Amino acid sequence: MALRASGDLDLGFQVGDHVCAFYSSSSNSLDDIVVDYLSAGLQAGHKCFGMVDAPASVRDRIPGDLVSRDGMLHILTEDEAYMPDGQFSKDAFISTMKTMVEGAFAEGYDRFRAVGDESFIVRNSVDIKEWFAAESALNTIVPDYPHFFFCLYDLDIFDGDTVMYVLRTHPRIYVNGIIITNPHYIPADQLPG
Repeated sequence: MALRASGDLDLGFQVGDHVCAFYSSSSNSLDDIVVDYLSAGLQAGHKCFGMVDAPASVRDRIPGDLVSRDGMLHILTEDEAYMPDGQFSKDAFISTMKTMVEGAFAEGYDRFRAVGDESFIVRNSVDIKEWFAAESALNTIVPDYPHFFFCLYDLDIFDGDTVMYVLRTHPRIYVNGIIITNPHYIPADQLPG
């Protein structure tokens, strides 16, 4: 089932969550989902980070009073965020995310939230095993800090095998407006090599 944009994307998010959701690019809902999620975070006073194909289109749709809050919002293209050196590296990505979460709290924020569209994987032929090793590692970084990771996957470009990798690496899933425990999740130390 594809994710539909909702006015309240905090519904069911818990501290430390790593949640996946599926959408369809044919429905043009990605920007709505990202805008809603980031706007809710900014409204709540969270440090927010977005990784999307068109940062300007997302930023332009977030209410101006929220965008103007100094230093709270950072949006990059998927390629800039996931592949700053031109290729994806699990270790570099995890290090960056850990630094961002810790930095948010050092700056005085009580929450950090990130949202990313993972379409860059297909566009850049990223090694799927390395990507999902990174997804699995996100479940263990900075467990003592309150943060939310929200990963979005386009069902129009990912095949069934990849969807199963998504489900195995995300403890919770956003479905029909709520976040539920994912029965397909497998902890990193139990994933096959």
